[in-house]
Amino acid sequence: MNKYFLREEKNKIFLCCGKAGCPSAEVDGDGMIVIKDDYGNSVKMKKAEAELLPKAIKKLNAKK
Repeated sequence: MNKYFLREEKNKIFLCCGKAGCPSAEVDGDGMIVIKDDYGNSVKMKKAEAELLPKAIKKLNAKK
């Protein structure tokens, strides 16, 4: 079991481990999902694309 959890702050959801620099996700003014990582990078995508992320992660993990 991992130690990560979701923390909500205003309109952002943080993917936390209890330390600083947590990645975040939010919906911007255009209805796009914006994911910011803890290295200063960000990606913007349609909600329908973001909803595919859990399936993509499952497939990636199966290839290990």
